Amino acid sequence: MRDKILFNLWEIKHRILEFPERYMWPTLAALLPRKLVYYASIRLMAHATTGKYSSQIVPDLTAMDALQRWYPAPAASGEE
Repeated sequence: MRDKILFNLWEIKHRILEFPERYMWPTLAALLPRKLVYYASIRLMAHATTGKYSSQIVPDLTAMDALQRWYPAPAASGEE
């Protein structure tokens, strides 16, 4: 089991280094174990429906809205 984990880490490292940064995150996401992604999505939805968003009806929340609440866009500086 340990050897398989080390091999997977080695494979992830080399796949990331082969691609430019624009391909790095989708590639890394594709290599993550499903169970980890599952629990990360639960954490994202929990964050998006607590605090100032506690009145949010969960089935009405879209994935994009949840992501914007997790990582909000920077405020507009007024410069274009």
